[in-house]
Amino acid sequence: MIATMRAPPFTLCAALLLGTLGAEANGRFPAAQFVTLGPGARGERIALRTTFGLVVSADAGRTWSWLCEELFEYSNGAPWDPPLAWGGASAGAPLFVGIPDGLMRTGDFCASARVPEAATDFTGDVTTSPDGSTVYWVASNGATPNRVIVSRDGGATFTAGATMPDGVLPLTIEAGGADARRVYITGVTLNGASVFLRSDDGGATVASLPLDLQGGRDAYLAGVDATNPDVVYVRSSLPGDDAGLPGGTLLLRSRDGGRSFATLTRTVGPMLGFALSGDGRTVWVGGPDAADRLRRSDDGGMTFSRVNDLRVLCLRWHGGSLYACAPFASEGFALARSDDGGRTLSPLVQFSSIVGPPACPATSPSASTCAPRWPAVRRMFTPDEDASVSRDAATDAGVSPLRPTRARAARAPRRAPRRRGASSRLPSSQRGAFV
Repeated sequence: MIATMRAPPFTLCAALLLGTLGAEANGRFPAAQFVTLGPGARGERIALRTTFGLVVSADAGRTWSWLCEELFEYSNGAPWDPPLAWGGASAGAPLFVGIPDGLMRTGDFCASARVPEAATDFTGDVTTSPDGSTVYWVASNGATPNRVIVSRDGGATFTAGATMPDGVLPLTIEAGGADARRVYITGVTLNGASVFLRSDDGGATVASLPLDLQGGRDAYLAGVDATNPDVVYVRSSLPGDDAGLPGGTLLLRSRDGGRSFATLTRTVGPMLGFALSGDGRTVWVGGPDAADRLRRSDDGGMTFSRVNDLRVLCLRWHGGSLYACAPFASEGFALARSDDGGRTLSPLVQFSSIVGPPACPATSPSASTCAPRWPAVRRMFTPDEDASVSRDAATDAGVSPLRPTRARAARAPRRAPRRRGASSRLPSSQRGAFV
């Protein structure tokens, strides 16, 4: 999975960017956070994580369905931003969703099932090889040593992998190399120190490496070069200001398998987006701050220049295209694709174009649990429309699954947002933003 990044506090970003627009998605403003595609280069299956559940497509973005949080059992308690990854290698490849007490998978979007080998451990992160055949999940349970489990059959079955050093809470995991045998893990100790771990045997064992964050305060894996597993990128946030606002972010790179790191660039605000091309030559970073936006390097990260004024909430490169999340209220879309390196963007998702839960049997969890919630969710984006419109009615009425008008996409919920504290977890290839 090219790039993992846990997102810095998004709720604060949303409040700053969008002012007094309303919030109904679990008390958070509706926003896109992270996108993942796969398996393989075609990328017809797309999953977009939002603050109100998952938005998925099985036809390369032509149509989009909504999967509610309850479908994956993470709707209770504090807001949760689940790490996502596609396993398998077929058209019905499973989507893995990490939750606070285990790992879920779904193939048809109508129901989900727990991965039994994960038990009820707390998810740190989940990632896969580019072809989806190898799946890694890293977790902790508070009682026994924190651990990695590995699947070599696309996520059908898992076996035990390495255990973490004592007192280390794993945060992010990424695999590199053609056979995904090189594995990197970042974590944090009980006293708050960042840890960098490496495996050369497919996660069977891990070894700690010294970590110099160049002035940063934490470590989140951003991506591994697909052509050279010794090249790994890490994002590290800088201390915030006295008012409590988040500081900038450093992008660090190692060329020797994590033994040493050097700073490539930094953002003024939170770096919510990172992407790396398949040949490792092009690097993108971005954020919502006016001083940052979307920046690109065409020389392997040596120099960066601004290519677009997009308020970036996530980035991912896949199959020759760049995918970017953005605030729908200000940009007119939640997810867009660029085929020219980010200079121009074609909208893929506008929240008002989501057709609701997928067509599933009436007895399925999606139909019985998500469908009753959909009218209220839809009203967040189209408050003056009939939220009960069906898929067929939406099509008949000319509601495009790809490009509704900018005016409609920009309509805001009517309630004032509720301020929440900053999340302690950052997204995975985004956990909020790096993909």
